[in-house]
Amino acid sequence: MRTRTWFAGLAAGAALLAGGSVTTAQATAPAADAGIGAPPGWSPDGVQSCSSHSHRDIDPGGGQTVSTQTLRRSGPHNTCGSNPVHSTAVDYHCYTVNESSNTWTYVTVRATGAKGWVYDGNLTNGGSDYEC
Repeated sequence: MRTRTWFAGLAAGAALLAGGSVTTAQATAPAADAGIGAPPGWSPDGVQSCSSHSHRDIDPGGGQTVSTQTLRRSGPHNTCGSNPVHSTAVDYHCYTVNESSNTWTYVTVRATGAKGWVYDGNLTNGGSDYEC
């Protein structure tokens, strides 16, 4: 599977270009209450959309979440509504890169059929290889 890395320098540079400021600690620290393996909570100008990211089922593969408590979200952001997956086996649909440059995979939980976005850092093999 493809490995993706979030670059703190990219986030800090975007904040500076937008007229703001950010420290390395702010750019790289996950939100304390955002759940297991939460992505960094920083977003350019606070732009976070829980419904504007399209997805389609084009990935024939799947994988495992790091925990049954991994959060499945309504959008590819740590602020979107969530529920735990309750099972680690998931089928992949595709991945997207959100406005904060974090990658998320749209999944179906095999045991329940529940669907949603999972932060790729919470998927044991890094998530889908197919961009939405």
